[in-house]
Amino acid sequence: MRGLTQAALVLTAVSPAFASLPPIVKKGSTLVDSSTNQRFAIIGVDYQPGGSSGAGTGNGDPLSDGVACLRDAVLMQKLGVNTIRIYNIDPTLNHDLCMSIFDAAGIYVILDVNSPLSGQYLDRSNPAGTYNSGYMSHVFNVIEAFKGYTNILGFFAGNEIINDVPTAGPNPPYIRAIQRDMKNYIAKHAKRSIPVGYSAADVDTILQDNWEYLQCDNGDSSSSDFFGLNSYSWCGGDATYESAGYNKLVAMFAPTTIPIFFSEYGCNLVAPRVFDEVQALYGPNMTLLSGGLVYEWSQEGNDYGLVTINSNASLNLGGDYMNLLAQYNKIDVGLIQAANNSAESATAPKCASKLISNSGFNNSFSIPSPPAGVQALINNGVTGAPTGAFASVTATTVTQGVFNTNGVALKNLVLKMSSNANTPSNATISGASSGTSASSTSSPTASKAAAPSSHVVAAGGLIAGFIGVLAAIL
Repeated sequence: MRGLTQAALVLTAVSPAFASLPPIVKKGSTLVDSSTNQRFAIIGVDYQPGGSSGAGTGNGDPLSDGVACLRDAVLMQKLGVNTIRIYNIDPTLNHDLCMSIFDAAGIYVILDVNSPLSGQYLDRSNPAGTYNSGYMSHVFNVIEAFKGYTNILGFFAGNEIINDVPTAGPNPPYIRAIQRDMKNYIAKHAKRSIPVGYSAADVDTILQDNWEYLQCDNGDSSSSDFFGLNSYSWCGGDATYESAGYNKLVAMFAPTTIPIFFSEYGCNLVAPRVFDEVQALYGPNMTLLSGGLVYEWSQEGNDYGLVTINSNASLNLGGDYMNLLAQYNKIDVGLIQAANNSAESATAPKCASKLISNSGFNNSFSIPSPPAGVQALINNGVTGAPTGAFASVTATTVTQGVFNTNGVALKNLVLKMSSNANTPSNATISGASSGTSASSTSSPTASKAAAPSSHVVAAGGLIAGFIGVLAAIL
């Protein structure tokens, strides 16, 4: 018991020994570094070791194991990552060490607030029955647990809740209601404005209406601050800007007044993935968008992993990691930073039914009022979740085995402390082979056949991650 108490004090009582990352803010249709006023583009990866729907399976919360976070942050730092998306956390756990490690690595976090656990998500088949005080209490607890970290870039209020025409009828007003409640809670209880947005399915028939519905000005706080798109239309080395439909996305989103980025991308119909789309996404034709997040960091059952995390916590780099590293090293960050200008002053259109073109998509902007008890939670705050704060990062050397694609152990993997956003730095991995074969991994029936199925992601309430942190310290 005495050891547990001392370890807990180490995690919670120390002050940061480094300058934390400056918040990223929304200015018109761009994301901006609040300290430099330069445009910020997401160079990222989706991060959920154990799987994004692993509630109760023993996988749980990826931000509660400091030793694992250090290993992954160091490898992401070498890769050039500046942002991760996390689908599943438990707000009752302590996240100080992991959030501090990612902050010190120059990495921001976008966090989903939903969970597939009972009462912790908006059911797309029953939005009226699941938008209630219990659900919003969970959402507010997530905000409460993470509002103190300046490297929280934003919160996703939902992921693919609207994924076809039938769900486009009842659900849009509820997404805006949840966003309103989240933004009102943040305004009341956080020291800064934290963006709130939505992650959309790439469904042609409803995509434009989805974005139009969420970005417009309804005279309240219910609009999205950003719009994420889960896009898997670029498949293999033969794809192009036109064949993948990126040109159509740019034309569709041209009048956007909120930042847009790929919240998931990286079709795996051809393996290893060569990630040629990176040069398009960060190139001169797509400066409208604010970058994107590759799906995903660790190898799970759906074969999207950049790395394989073994049962003993050692890690093997995959060919996808090496190919993405090569592509990230070609990104012209200066091109992105220079492309802000008039976009920062973009003004949202007023909400009106004429914005909606599909007859099956909801064109009413009558947003549900907060359910009974929710306004009291907004006014008074929630209790139960610890409010996170940065801790000192004193251990900076990776202790687990990390192996390149040839099976050779990598040496001297050390976190480089930084107070600025990470950028690709022409890093190399000695002795590693990228492997660029183009063998088909499946028999696709459509260009999006390899996209992960629409998922509501989990928040695992597991003590295992916290015990891992304590064990490392003791």
